[in-house]
Amino acid sequence: MSNTIYTATGCSRCKIAKKFMEERGIACQDLDIKAEGKDAFGQFYRDSRSAVFRGKEGIEFPIFTDDTTIRQGVGVVLAYLHAGKKLDGFIGRSELSHGWMDGIHVSEGDPSLADDLTTVLSYIKKNGLNLQMDTDGRNASILEKLLEQQLVDRVIMEVKGPLTLYAGILNKEIDPEEIKSTIRLVAKFPEHRFQTTVAAVVRQEEGTQTIRYVKKPECPALPSGDEPGFFHRRSPVLPHGVLHLTPEEIAETAKLIQEVTGSNKQPYLLRVFDPSNASDQRLKSVEKIPPNALFTYRSAARKYQVLTEIEKS
Repeated sequence: MSNTIYTATGCSRCKIAKKFMEERGIACQDLDIKAEGKDAFGQFYRDSRSAVFRGKEGIEFPIFTDDTTIRQGVGVVLAYLHAGKKLDGFIGRSELSHGWMDGIHVSEGDPSLADDLTTVLSYIKKNGLNLQMDTDGRNASILEKLLEQQLVDRVIMEVKGPLTLYAGILNKEIDPEEIKSTIRLVAKFPEHRFQTTVAAVVRQEEGTQTIRYVKKPECPALPSGDEPGFFHRRSPVLPHGVLHLTPEEIAETAKLIQEVTGSNKQPYLLRVFDPSNASDQRLKSVEKIPPNALFTYRSAARKYQVLTEIEKS
């Protein structure tokens, strides 16, 4: 098994990865795609196109391969070199540039690997990149550790909804006190934001199988239904009722943030749920809420978080 890393002239992230390998004594063939490695990378890309991500700004480097696995991006490469695939839940593809790296998902990894995660993040930060991390409230102990070590520059917390619905939205068991602890910790980071996606939630309803939607705001573009104040359609396919988070539930979520942090001036963003990206197949048929429908939600949230804004489409 041979190691190869594809880099690009002037790529600061490539330099971090190569420095890491040099310090760890990891033998690797370095091919600069703008110089002697151009042809080799061209062939590699043709052979591995499905495994290499190309974004709006082109292909991100470095790209590492050991002939069995391909890893792309400095965070993903370092995580693999340090711990194999064990940190895959924690560190994914970064979409930020200009000195920032994201793709750090504190809630998605194995909490027993916290030391390995901090080792990788510490190395990246020490070598000049600012780090943005996201959380949904789980693994609060890791978040606290990252805060104490000042490893993360920006934290975004997806507050799924009121605590009564949290487990159902995540489709995972949660500890309400851990969610509160995370909210409290997030507010202590130098730069942070809370956000909630106005998601469709599978709810058990008796009698009929229905996809129900939120109360209609004053918007002529929205379809009307046969139930006053709502628009909905019946589905013989879905086994449960599906209802988007309501303005009242978003207000309850904003109130939760206020009560835990002791502030009604936390940065809070409301996002539109995109059914096409839903992991739950039952939600893919749900109609997307028009962005202008979120004004009702914003008004409800601002009772408890005055800085609430709507994500720009």
